[in-house]
Amino acid sequence: MKAHGVGLTTPSGESLPLSSAVELDGLVFFSGQIALKDGQIRGDIEDQTNLVFDILEAKLAALDLSLENVAKATIWLTEASDFARFNSVYRKRMSAPYPARSCVLSTLMLSGALIELEIVAGRTRRSV
Repeated sequence: MKAHGVGLTTPSGESLPLSSAVELDGLVFFSGQIALKDGQIRGDIEDQTNLVFDILEAKLAALDLSLENVAKATIWLTEASDFARFNSVYRKRMSAPYPARSCVLSTLMLSGALIELEIVAGRTRRSV
């Protein structure tokens, strides 16, 4: 098992007991990502979803992966009314065949966060 991005902190500087990603047997498990930029969360659901995808694409690229390698996505939304708007962005950022996916309604740990997205990527491209 190989950990990536160990020693993450909250905007207030608190150290978190997690890794940004962990690789095991050709699969890379990414921790949930929120739309945190420069220590702040801003924007509506589309803005936050696009930022989360931008962040995840950069993390994937650092490991020689892309969104095409994503096999599973788990999404937490704070507002059920944001589901259609989230899906609109998701559909533009991901391509068919789409990854397996779960989406739940939840309160998130940082105030202002409307979405958290967690992914699992494989070293081979997904196909059905």
